[in-house]
Amino acid sequence: MAIFQRLNRESGITVLLVTHEPDIARYASRIIQFRDGRVVRDERVAETRSAADEIELMSLEEEEEAVC
Repeated sequence: MAIFQRLNRESGITVLLVTHEPDIARYASRIIQFRDGRVVRDERVAETRSAADEIELMSLEEEEEAVC
């Protein structure tokens, strides 16, 4: 996800990701929901999850666990 977010942010590349997982969809800046082939919701995500930040946080937590 971090690579997709970086490509979008730095190169302006549009990435289309299809998922059934709402938590994964929150990495996007926009969510379009379909039902029976029709758009039922189209929303901008107010607070997009940052995959890079989450990876960094996981690394810090692993370092702390290794020290203990």
